[in-house]
Amino acid sequence: MTSAPLDLSGTGQVINFGINTGVMSSTVTTVVLSAEALRSAADARAEGVVHLDQPPSHRFTGRQHELASIRDMLTAERAGPSVSAVVVHGLGGVGKSTLARQYVHTFRETYDLVWWIDTSSPGKIEEALAGIARLLSPVWAGTAQQPELTSWALAWLQRHTRWLLVYDNAEDPALLRPFLGSLASGHHLITSRLADDWDDLGAVGSALLPLGVLPQGEAADLLWSWVSEGDPSDASRWQTGQLARELDGLPLALDQAGAYVKRTRTTVAAYRLRLGLHLSRTPARRDPRQTVARIWQVTLAAIADDDPSAVELLYALAWLDPDGCPRDLVTRLAPDEIAADDALGVLHAYSMITFTGRDVAVHRLVQSVLRTDAVTAAQRAHPGESAPGRPRGRHEAEQALLRAVHPRGADEAHDAHELARLAGQVCALAATDPKDCYSTPVSALYVSTAVHLEGQGLSTRTLPLYEAYSAQIERGFGHDHPYALVARCAVGGVYETVGRLDDAVKVLEPALEQSLRLHGPGHLTTLNLRSGLASAHRSAGRLERAIDEYETAAAASRDALGPDHLRTLTLQGALAGAYESAGRIDRAIGIYEDIVQRAADASGYENLVPSLKLNGLRLRNNLAGAYESADRLQEAIALYEEVLAGFEDVCGSDHPDTLSCLGNLGYAYESAGDLGRAQEVYQEVLRRREQALGEEHPDTLLSRSNLAHLCLVTGDVPTGLDLCRTTLVQRTGVLGPEHPDTLVSLSMLASAHDAAGEPERAVPLFEETLRLRRKVLGDAHPDTLRSLMNLAACFYKLGDAARAVPLLETALAEQERLLGAESRDALLSRNNLAAACRAAGDLGRAQALFTTVLEQRTRILGPDHLDTLSSRAGLARVYEASGELDRAVPLYESTLARLTELVGADHPVTSLVAGLLTEALRKRERDCPQP
Repeated sequence: MTSAPLDLSGTGQVINFGINTGVMSSTVTTVVLSAEALRSAADARAEGVVHLDQPPSHRFTGRQHELASIRDMLTAERAGPSVSAVVVHGLGGVGKSTLARQYVHTFRETYDLVWWIDTSSPGKIEEALAGIARLLSPVWAGTAQQPELTSWALAWLQRHTRWLLVYDNAEDPALLRPFLGSLASGHHLITSRLADDWDDLGAVGSALLPLGVLPQGEAADLLWSWVSEGDPSDASRWQTGQLARELDGLPLALDQAGAYVKRTRTTVAAYRLRLGLHLSRTPARRDPRQTVARIWQVTLAAIADDDPSAVELLYALAWLDPDGCPRDLVTRLAPDEIAADDALGVLHAYSMITFTGRDVAVHRLVQSVLRTDAVTAAQRAHPGESAPGRPRGRHEAEQALLRAVHPRGADEAHDAHELARLAGQVCALAATDPKDCYSTPVSALYVSTAVHLEGQGLSTRTLPLYEAYSAQIERGFGHDHPYALVARCAVGGVYETVGRLDDAVKVLEPALEQSLRLHGPGHLTTLNLRSGLASAHRSAGRLERAIDEYETAAAASRDALGPDHLRTLTLQGALAGAYESAGRIDRAIGIYEDIVQRAADASGYENLVPSLKLNGLRLRNNLAGAYESADRLQEAIALYEEVLAGFEDVCGSDHPDTLSCLGNLGYAYESAGDLGRAQEVYQEVLRRREQALGEEHPDTLLSRSNLAHLCLVTGDVPTGLDLCRTTLVQRTGVLGPEHPDTLVSLSMLASAHDAAGEPERAVPLFEETLRLRRKVLGDAHPDTLRSLMNLAACFYKLGDAARAVPLLETALAEQERLLGAESRDALLSRNNLAAACRAAGDLGRAQALFTTVLEQRTRILGPDHLDTLSSRAGLARVYEASGELDRAVPLYESTLARLTELVGADHPVTSLVAGLLTEALRKRERDCPQP
């Protein structure tokens, strides 16, 4: 346990609905705004605020039906808790963004605020929303960090109605789920090339608007708006109509053709000849890339005549971030700043680029065409060669980034500030890497950028970097080289981090077999690959396979390196963690205690070098976590406190390990019911992490999640619901929409709605979580089974116990098979199945199940554990439902007495049992009145 494992706490990620209110815990991100900030969000007013990426086109033509359709869809009356959202989808270059800007221009008077958001990648939504806070509350925003600014913006949007959010270029529909699921008071307009996957977002009111090419008349009108300025003759008009037809009515192609005609002052007829199109030919429908490619060839020829360097600049930009390349980096792509400005002016005149502030953007479709042409040309120039050379513009893009990041030369250390600023450009470079040749400086740049992002807690964004690095290493050294195995190990680790668990196994398994052949079982590379494979299996819920791999790795390390080697101890610690995940807590504790003792005995703890001391402290921290999992809470707290003092002595008070241990101590306090001390610890950890690691580091986000969880546990559901909405937005931005931790956040939002008395809102969110977990983790993963339990709990609360029972039966059967009949999850499922059977009227089965689970919890957890007392109260409810009040009332009374003594009269479970007892006493008085 290296950081508080908040995936389970007490009743865990699932609802123990036989007795308690079932607020779930999770590792989620949240920001707690002050009451003053929330009031300012409610009071702030926006009047006529329109924030777009660029002005609406003054050449906009047609599309009146589409504009009216968007308006009708957004303003239609909706039944229930639905969202007003429209998805405009169509091919690249068809004019989706242009239509969205025109909608804003046409209906701007109906909105107090319109905000344009680039949604092409995770994290950009949060950055854009922070701008709302800076505009509407500049004084407060001046002292706030981005997570707080984003939270303020969400709070403002939740409290106002006349607003429109435009999500442009949505590549991944699930990135929008947090907004479509929680911001229901305004309008959402989305542009995307994707036509599918929009019905799985939980946005009941979303509507799809397919956008095709322009009809012939409107296409001709758009092109004529360019042509008529130079040649308004009837002949020119006729030629324009023919050209519009030949360009398939694709707006991007029409604009680029028009810009060419205007810039070069050529005739449309001459342009058509240059395109190689014939008047007698009626072209079949083509891929937009083909249409753009034909126009692009003619346009580039004209640009080359104006400024040859502009063409080279455009090819280089094709390999960088399409959403914006900083002007100073663009300057490095040209001979000097003046040449760069001249080239950009020519490219802009031909509509090949756009300016976004100080950045230069190239349409993705244009970039794709340019890269394809460059790669094809390189292959054509070197037929039959496996490494045909760098495609056009690629070398220039690489060198510009290398010179910026390594100003003193590629062999010297990098400039950390420049690396951080240009990390997005390096990621784009890696994502477009042709993977056909090896460059030592470029591969090193990929690794440096990946390490930087990992240090910022952004490991999920390193995948293209490690993939490109691995491909380059294989190209340079060969598939069987040790460097290639190390690179594939890194790729497999990132696959696991981003939740692509099957892909991780597919990479790591053959790499492990290869390393065994090359190096043998005890080589460090082999051990690392086997450990990575075991970790992937553990994350996928294949715990027995993980245990087998860890045991094999630990044995091989022990034979090759010795029983007390750091790698051996680390692998045994990972094995213990796998046993703990499988519910075999005693076995885990035995391993932890053994290796902790051996680590201390190796040299005498006080004489260990700092690195070995640190490892010993980490092992003891994990042992404390195992004690906590076994509900040996006082032992866990005592050991955490002892280890915390050691971390502070070895590492200092702000070291990540120190703060993780302190956070774990707070979690142990929470598990023990000492919520006041837990809150104090969580607040202190959050303060230190903000200062030491920054606002958006995953550890900082984990600390915020602990505070959010406490809010729900203590019954402050309205605040908890607001925090959960923010949580899902931030987790989605940092990790992506299908990352396992993001799915925990989605489940927690559903649980918060359930706790707020809104099960009808919770059900679709639980269903979506279940669907995604089945997709990402598989049907039998423990988290997937918990989603089954959560959905069953919601059906139970809605009074539909008949639908809850089969879900719980499925979950229980799989948990017994995977984890054992007496695992924590199986006990909880059995308890909840008993409650569902009681609600469904199957009292005999309910009594048998409650009797079994009560005996098991008493034996395993002890008679005074909160879960055990919950089962006692659940059995009392069955007695009550069976009319056996003489058995129910004493059981309620004894349970209430122990709860009051152990967790206090104000604890939610105590309050609920008190209410049940009161009702049972009333019923007994009514049925058997006293004389």
